[in-house]
Amino acid sequence: MALMSERRVRRIDRAVQSGRIIPYLALSTLAITVVAGVAAWILSPKGFGSLGDTLWWSAQTVTTVGYGDVVPETTGGRLIGVVIMMVGVTAVSLITALVTSSFITYQQGRTGGELDRHQQLVDALARIESRLDAADR
Repeated sequence: MALMSERRVRRIDRAVQSGRIIPYLALSTLAITVVAGVAAWILSPKGFGSLGDTLWWSAQTVTTVGYGDVVPETTGGRLIGVVIMMVGVTAVSLITALVTSSFITYQQGRTGGELDRHQQLVDALARIESRLDAADR
């Protein structure tokens, strides 16, 4: 079973190549940060000084910066933190993979034509050499 359809992969590739994916990734990261921050605030109200502290901690965790100046103190807050860390690392990995894949695809497309042209020149040179050998005989 394929994780994503070929059509969806092509759409993602076009979005990466055009740069349109960046706002979506930024908005997704922001949404994850806010949802996780509010969830941590609700589930661990005594773990942070304020909602602002909770959102700051969530943003640090999602972006994998993690200064450590705001840390959850309750089990619920720490569990939310682990989930946010996993999502943050996964998001960074996905972004890196998508951009790298797009660059590789682009480079392969650029050099693909050059390789064909190179092979044509090698074949033409081989034909010329064989004609020269025949003319020498």
